[in-house]
Amino acid sequence: MDLSELISIFLVIFFGIIAIYYSQKEDKRKKIILDHEEEQKQRAYHITILKEIQDKIGYSLDIEQIIDVITGSLQHLFSYTSASSVVIKNNKAIFKTNLLEGVNRTYIDTVKKTMFDSLNILLGHFPEKMDEQILGVSLDYTNPNPPLSFFNIPLLVNNRVMGLINISSVKPNLYSEAEMTLLYEITAQASNAVSRLEEVLETEKGKLVSLIGSLADGVIMIDDKKEVLIVNKAAGNFLKVGKDNPSFSDLINAAKDKYDLAGKIDDCFKQSETIEDRDVSFEDKTLQIFITPVLGVNHTGNRKPIGISVLLHDITLEKDLAGVKEDFTNMVVHEIRAPLTSIKASSELLLEKGDKLTEEEKMQMLSIVKQQSKVLLNEVGSILDASKIEAGRFTINKEQADLNKTIVEAIGLLLPVATKKQVAIDMELKNDLPQLDFDQIRITQVINNLISNSLKFTSEGDKITVSSSVKTDYIVMSVADTGMGISKEDQTHLFSKFYQLKKTDEKIAVKGSGIGLYIVKGIVEAHGGTVWVESEVGKGTKISFTLPLSLDVKTEKQKENPPAGGPEETLPSHQFLTIN
Repeated sequence: MDLSELISIFLVIFFGIIAIYYSQKEDKRKKIILDHEEEQKQRAYHITILKEIQDKIGYSLDIEQIIDVITGSLQHLFSYTSASSVVIKNNKAIFKTNLLEGVNRTYIDTVKKTMFDSLNILLGHFPEKMDEQILGVSLDYTNPNPPLSFFNIPLLVNNRVMGLINISSVKPNLYSEAEMTLLYEITAQASNAVSRLEEVLETEKGKLVSLIGSLADGVIMIDDKKEVLIVNKAAGNFLKVGKDNPSFSDLINAAKDKYDLAGKIDDCFKQSETIEDRDVSFEDKTLQIFITPVLGVNHTGNRKPIGISVLLHDITLEKDLAGVKEDFTNMVVHEIRAPLTSIKASSELLLEKGDKLTEEEKMQMLSIVKQQSKVLLNEVGSILDASKIEAGRFTINKEQADLNKTIVEAIGLLLPVATKKQVAIDMELKNDLPQLDFDQIRITQVINNLISNSLKFTSEGDKITVSSSVKTDYIVMSVADTGMGISKEDQTHLFSKFYQLKKTDEKIAVKGSGIGLYIVKGIVEAHGGTVWVESEVGKGTKISFTLPLSLDVKTEKQKENPPAGGPEETLPSHQFLTIN
């Protein structure tokens, strides 16, 4: 063999090796590309499955439903004999397994024990109660194969173990790390979605609970298993529960002697309609109760109650006000009827028998008409004044005047009434009282009202004292009596519209419309003053009000700067009427 032949053989071998090398390299490159394409296809398929699971889960917080969705989708991703789950719900373990192959009972018990042992380690305990569901193909008691490949993946929500998923097979060494990682990704995605949703709902729930807690109305929320979800402070106070977190039985027991709350809630669940009860008495409160079903959609698409809301609306004030208004209406009708009757009788007498009456008798009838018309106009005027005060349209006409003179004139108008009732009226008026800017007509109305009230609640031998004094910025005027006095309860509402004293001696007190002191308060406040009461039952009552001094008078008073605690100059005590 010559040299040329050797070179040819070498070249053939050399290029053959190079060809084989590049051929193998191309095959590897193609395989990498095909593997990558297959991986991308598999990844895209996994993403599709993950999206499908996410769409099915939606915004659900039902862990059992979420795990059912995941295990129901796994046959597209894994080869398995059984896909099982355990969910902890209402302190009960719910075990489910979905079989793709027939296995015996021992197989299922082995899977269940494996899962229970894992949960016991994760939770530190295990619920005593358990439910079991076997889905898919039927059991095959002739199949002796045990689970030879399996793995568990926990489902966590905000770091709380809520359940466990198990994949198992009769085939050995079936599952790779990649497959376990894929199931972990699926459960992690579901866990993150539920955790975020739970956080949002907890935040909104906190806002809602805070809002409900601040309501004046009582609110109770109960789920379909009669677990109490919310009881605000007002509801606890109305029912006198005495616990911060009462149970359903605590609420029922608190209401049982006054209201059949349990029966009403059962009726609401059955009827799926709102139940309303008005005028339900709880201790010192009158409540209006609304029991309303909270409807949800079940798996069949039908709406059914998933809970109950109970609203306790306090209508005590509303009911009291309705009673007060009714009393006021009756009182006004009574007050108006008397003068109208007198006017009607007098005018009929004049019309029918005028030619037979003497001039004196005619004048007497006309005097009655005039006097009763005045009474009627005063009553109507008081009602109009009260309406203007309530509407914020009450006005006064101030002019400079002498308050002491106004007081003396007002007392003079009521002397005949005091004389008839044998009640003394004394004056203790501050000498040289500064001139004031005030509405004489309205302040006369205030003084008349206060003295008239004292006359109503005093008896023979009692005394009324009218006084005035001057301070740095204002003048104080008081009407005090030695009458029956006013209870602390009545003092709280004394200047309210339509209010009538509750604790009065019927032999002494004369009922009125209940708007006199309301008007007094409105007139005084329109002048920039204040009004208050001091009283003790059995010892008498003193009602005082202030009228502010004008700016120039205040300045002059400050210049004088009298010594603190110095005696005030007052007019000598003058008794208009003394009855021994």
